[in-house]
Amino acid sequence: MEIKFSLRAALFFVFICLFSNAFSQSKIILDKHSAGGYCNQYFDLDEFGFALVFNKDKDIEQGANTGLVNTIFYYSKDLSKRASFKVTSTGNFNIYASKNYLFSVDRLATKYHVKVFDFAGKEIANKTFNIEQIGLNQDLISKIHFTAPGNMVFEVYDGKQQLHLFQVDLVENKSDIIKEIDLALPSADPLAQMKFKGEWNLIGESLGWYILARKGSNAEYDPSAIAYHIAFYDENFSLFRELLLDNFLLPNTNLIGKEATLSINEELQSFVVSGILNRDGKPGFMVANYGMDPNSNVMRLFWYKELNILQNEKYHLIENDGVSVPTPPQILHNGPQIQVSVVKGRTNVQEEAINQLCLFDAKGNMLMNTIQMGNFEGLNLDGFCVDNDELYSRIKKLQMSEILKPYCEKSTCEVLDIDIDANGNELAIVRDGNINVNQVAIYRFTKK
Repeated sequence: MEIKFSLRAALFFVFICLFSNAFSQSKIILDKHSAGGYCNQYFDLDEFGFALVFNKDKDIEQGANTGLVNTIFYYSKDLSKRASFKVTSTGNFNIYASKNYLFSVDRLATKYHVKVFDFAGKEIANKTFNIEQIGLNQDLISKIHFTAPGNMVFEVYDGKQQLHLFQVDLVENKSDIIKEIDLALPSADPLAQMKFKGEWNLIGESLGWYILARKGSNAEYDPSAIAYHIAFYDENFSLFRELLLDNFLLPNTNLIGKEATLSINEELQSFVVSGILNRDGKPGFMVANYGMDPNSNVMRLFWYKELNILQNEKYHLIENDGVSVPTPPQILHNGPQIQVSVVKGRTNVQEEAINQLCLFDAKGNMLMNTIQMGNFEGLNLDGFCVDNDELYSRIKKLQMSEILKPYCEKSTCEVLDIDIDANGNELAIVRDGNINVNQVAIYRFTKK
């Protein structure tokens, strides 16, 4: 009886392990049979999910087709929301998202055809308009924004680098007229004592507010003091509030180059700034997180970190030669987590950038600080498979590592996207471009 019980217990343990593993991993397969064609485009929609575009032909050339039928498969990052719908396009085709809607944009030269969908794939509205009617062309547009209420906003800078905003109401208003937004810039000048003052830039939309910022510093290059004048506008672009993000450089430090990075963390409702520093002749970088103070128009410092450049003699992330001007650090947000990377310049857009990758939690505790190839949003499969210098340590400790290894034997495979959310859940999307396979595999692992 004792032997039977032990065997039964062992079998039960194996069953539990298999059952647990089955429910910790989700897998979706899309191929030319289930999706009705070939996956020719992938769109990362940030916190709103991702979209895959299938066509009946392989390697579609954008803008060279008349009446191309696109089948779009949409998923949220946790795979709880799913939708599929078809859109016919004639030009360059893109998918965007905001808090409430999905948007398909079919652009042929200056003519736009935009459709609006809910997250179940139901078409809500569609509009056609030509930006040439108001004197715009595609080269003048710096960025396109899609807002939660369903507006499309064009961000344009003129020859003097002054900001202009144009808006089309895609959902509520039946008119297809593009209207320039009458933007009342702040008259106050808290940067008055600064020697250099930049122009206003739209840095994003957060919690229903449009946020503009203007930088000031005591010199255009290598400033030892730097600040931002920040203005909040409501959905009608009426000025609501102004704040000053005061000097964030410590004594005896200079900013290398003329730029710092300013970014919004929507979940924390805070502003993160980062710049390359020169302290006592050695390059480094700083990261600071600021929030609103209800009793003051000057933003309150939550935390400040100053870091050395790791292994700079080997990897040359920063060339401290007195001539080269490094780009400021990149800032990405993952819920309350803040990712900052100092990226080495690339000569080939196809290669994955080597960078010093740092990860902070909401309180500024450092969760990672190491040299890596790429970040948490993409993966060069060839580099991951070889990795002679151990530059993919962020991947090797994850659950997805084991499912990625078999793809190393397939020359036709590429990783479209990877994602690790703030709770440790993982997402990996792999495409096998072999014409006989043509398969996209979507994996999701819940944190153990």
